[in-house]
Parts: sequence; C-alpha cells; structure tokens
Amino acid sequence: MAVPSNMMPLGTPAPAFSLPGTDGATYALDSFKDAKVLVVIFTCNHCPYAQAVEERLVSLQRDYADK
Repeated sequence: MAVPSNMMPLGTPAPAFSLPGTDGATYALDSFKDAKVLVVIFTCNHCPYAQAVEERLVSLQRDYADK
C-alpha cells in the first residue's frame, strides 16, 4: 500500500517555525528575513558522521560570514 508523501515540493518557501538554539534561546524563521543565507541543520552531537563534519561546517561559516 502506497503512502502519500507530505513533503513540500522543492522551491516551496519554508513555513513559519521557531527552534531552540544550542545557546538556550529560541529562534524564529522570520527573525532571519533580512539574512542573505540561513542554514538549518538537524543533527545529533553523538553521531559519528555529524562529529566528522562539524569542524567543516564551522570552517564554512567562518569563510563565508562576511560575504
């Protein structure tokens, strides 16, 4: 039995949401409306893959923060 997908089509604007940050604050999508780029990553800090790419993500942020 096929299950219908509830995925949004690619290119669909993200719905309003808010998420807790690692700093304890809550961040809403609309608070980033003037940002050039917003990256939201759902990861797990004890996952070996996530641990392996963490420094690369930090490095990318440093490299592109002022661009």
